[in-house]
Amino acid sequence: MATQCRQFIRHPSTIPIQFRLGRQHYRRKVRDVSHGGLCFSSDEAVEAGTVILVEISACEPTFHAEGLVRWCRPDGDGFLVGVTFNEESVRFAVRMVEQLCYIEAYRRRLEEETGEKLDSQQAAARWIKEFASRFPLLD
Repeated sequence: MATQCRQFIRHPSTIPIQFRLGRQHYRRKVRDVSHGGLCFSSDEAVEAGTVILVEISACEPTFHAEGLVRWCRPDGDGFLVGVTFNEESVRFAVRMVEQLCYIEAYRRRLEEETGEKLDSQQAAARWIKEFASRFPLLD
């Protein structure tokens, strides 16, 4: 968001997302997440006011939501696109998906580095104990 429009603190993220604009499908990574929505990089400009369908399949179940492009601005060779979600429940769900992605990455990293195999619930319990207090809160 432009400085005068920023209402929420944004937190860095690397969630892979898919989104649809009309009939076109795209894959990107979320750049950051805030209580108001999310931001991602795009090769194409997207007009503010455009309805966008967002899918996050990195965690189960797959998250689907309809958002609205709030802003788009040049960024290097591409663009940054800010998406807002109107419903509080959707904004909260985006944040929960982000946490689930961190937990899944933690589970995979443990297995790769130590050979320890945890199921999703075990990984979540351990991640919460070790990292939840440092996970940025949304305002």
